[in-house]
Amino acid sequence: MNDIRRLKEQQREKHPGFDSYMDCMTRSLFSGLAAFCLGFSGSYFTQKLIQTKIRYPVKYNILLSSLLATGISYQVTSTRTKSCQSRWMAFEEKHSILKEEQF
Repeated sequence: MNDIRRLKEQQREKHPGFDSYMDCMTRSLFSGLAAFCLGFSGSYFTQKLIQTKIRYPVKYNILLSSLLATGISYQVTSTRTKSCQSRWMAFEEKHSILKEEQF
């Protein structure tokens, strides 16, 4: 299903919060992408600035920047998608953080 509008129309009656969920997930995925770009560029240029003080070869700058940016991106995306899922479940009234669980 490549047509998002058609998917939203199909799910609107069955799941009324689906539109906002899709929008929230889109924003969270793009936030993760932005976090990766900013994390990579920030760590790479920081390494370039302090290159005389670091003890490893220059060829590892990209590797270290990639690993750091991947971790940051994963954390941002994971946190934001979990909040989107919680909000949708609360909207669907299946689960809610605000309600007390009855045992």
